[in-house]
Amino acid sequence: MNEHSNIHSQIAKPSIKPAPLKVSALGLALSAVAACAPVAAPIAPPPPPPPPVVKAVPPRPLPPGGASYVMNIPEMGAAGRRMTVNWGLTDDETVWHFRSGWNVAALNCSTAQYDPITDGYSLYIQKYARPLKRINDRIDRTYRQQLSSRRAAIKARETKMTGVYNYFALPPARAAFCAEALDISNRLLASPEVDPAVFAMENFAQLDRAFEIFFNDYADYQQKSAQWDAEYGAEYGPSQPGWVAVQDARARGVAVPTATTSSSATTTVTDPQTGAQVPVVPADTRFVSQPVSQPLPNEDSGGQ
Repeated sequence: MNEHSNIHSQIAKPSIKPAPLKVSALGLALSAVAACAPVAAPIAPPPPPPPPVVKAVPPRPLPPGGASYVMNIPEMGAAGRRMTVNWGLTDDETVWHFRSGWNVAALNCSTAQYDPITDGYSLYIQKYARPLKRINDRIDRTYRQQLSSRRAAIKARETKMTGVYNYFALPPARAAFCAEALDISNRLLASPEVDPAVFAMENFAQLDRAFEIFFNDYADYQQKSAQWDAEYGAEYGPSQPGWVAVQDARARGVAVPTATTSSSATTTVTDPQTGAQVPVVPADTRFVSQPVSQPLPNEDSGGQ
């Protein structure tokens, strides 16, 4: 009986391989697969923000020829020329204004290169003294006819001629004016036999050209500087001499002060024929000195 029981017991309990061996094999397989998988790259940090764009601010435009930052210029006339003291002249007045402008050039274009101006002017007024006197007398007679007394006529003509002389002595136009006067003088010295009135009328526009160009250039400066003031003035204006000058003029109630004449002249020469004072304002025409400042933000505006 015992023997039978032992046999039955062996049949009822067959031998089974231990489960832990299967688990261990599966773990090894997974470990092998994991070892073969690619390693994930680390996540890169975001790029830094771009540097702030620095706005290039140009210096405030400069007036031509070293002129004042704020000045008055003659209005443009219907004929495309500015309404200066040389506007609407008679033939006699044209000759006399030409002679007056040449006189200013002889006094103010004072460096050695301009010596022919003095020589040409001296030749002109000496060689043609009689016809020039006749022209001067006719102008005087016109003033006397228009005014109530001889004294009033003399005063009116002196005032007019002083304005003419101041006009031709305008310092910012000096370099170009001297160049034109030099060309006219050289031509007269080369061929002195001329009709003085015809010579004056033929060359008057050339003598006056430097001032027409200057006024047009100044008008261009006014436009460009106003554009600069509108765009940059609030933040960068205080660093610019021109902006400061304009604001100062406005604060004093002088929106457009008159500065087209050489009122700062300290020396004058009396014209023997008209009694007007000819301004002597010698200047070096080789260069112009004007302050140019790099625009800086106004601290009060919070600019960086």
